[in-house]
Amino acid sequence: MKIILCGDGNGAHVFSCLSAQQADVSVCILSLYKPVREKWQQSMKEGAVLTVDCRNLDGTETSISGNPTCITDDPATAMEGVSIAVFMNPAFTHNEYLKQLEPFVQAGLILVALPGQTGFEYAVRKIWKEKRKDVNIIAFESLPWACKMSNIGKKAAIFGFKEVLEGGPMQISLDNQATEEAVATLQRCLGPVPVLKINHYTCGMSLNTLNAILHPSLMYGQWFGWDGKPISEMPRFYFDANKLGIQVMEDVSNEIGSICNAIAKEFPELNLKSVDPIFRFLLRVYNDQIKDKKSLYTAVRSNTAYQEIMHPLKETEPGFFVPDFGSRYLTEDIPFGMIPLRGMAVLMNVNTPAMDKVIEWAQDVTGKEYLVNGALAGKDLWETSCPQSCGVTLPSQLFGC
Repeated sequence: MKIILCGDGNGAHVFSCLSAQQADVSVCILSLYKPVREKWQQSMKEGAVLTVDCRNLDGTETSISGNPTCITDDPATAMEGVSIAVFMNPAFTHNEYLKQLEPFVQAGLILVALPGQTGFEYAVRKIWKEKRKDVNIIAFESLPWACKMSNIGKKAAIFGFKEVLEGGPMQISLDNQATEEAVATLQRCLGPVPVLKINHYTCGMSLNTLNAILHPSLMYGQWFGWDGKPISEMPRFYFDANKLGIQVMEDVSNEIGSICNAIAKEFPELNLKSVDPIFRFLLRVYNDQIKDKKSLYTAVRSNTAYQEIMHPLKETEPGFFVPDFGSRYLTEDIPFGMIPLRGMAVLMNVNTPAMDKVIEWAQDVTGKEYLVNGALAGKDLWETSCPQSCGVTLPSQLFGC
């Protein structure tokens, strides 16, 4: 089975190496970022083999090695004979990859977003138009691992495995057997964990969004009110999370719960029961890796999968740092995470004061404009995956094809 993997970052490195362990699976990477693509291609030409160091759930450490079949920037080559297209790339690149693939989309293709960042389904609907109706589209709630690439085409590491990942189709599958086979193939590529489960529509994936809750909330908690002076100690992103950030995270999660309740009331036929509050979500996907489960605060600060992740910083001079507000925690997880959630809230008439204060702070430090006087009317809204920017204007248009 041939898989096209869109992306060339942390997750793509890990997935391509894991997939190489399956003799009947070939993975072709479509990379639209020239510096990474050319360096990875050169690495393979020189005979280098990608190695991934894994910290397993039982605490043991192992290494695996393997390369993708090919790396290219040519979508025609990458899509030839493909059964599954996997998006494992930053959300701000989704639109460009969707545009590149669109001329080569054939009926029966399985499109998998891993993860399906909030609003992914609206971008597919906007760009693939009628073609989307002949494609089985599945989105999963997050990346399968906490991972990092350290040397392009040569070295990456898995710091922690998610234990379970839930996913859902954009529409009732056109071919259930093909979808089941595709998910089974992905499971073989990933290994025994995380366990992939298909539970609800992609709308549920947009609501069950880990990054959109965690990252902006903890950035806000750490840097709201920052005096602008460089710091000399590098804070850990999760292990040093403060109570403000955790409280904002919980408040945002509760607002998502209110959106779910509003949807369930108006559309009782939809199954959104597995859209979890953030505390339950973390316990589900990281259960054995969380050492203190008394509260959300202790769970975030004791998750061993997160222990090596630091706040994104820029060094101003040796030993002194300032926050990097250009990191994906804000430049991706606001426009392709919290903003589409805010758009769903508008359509369902749900108030979101916690989201609003994070968005207003984030747009200030990143120089963007999404909210204007509390309304989604900013000049940069069109850049996001907000349902309104994709032509969704009615609650009923949030679901399905």
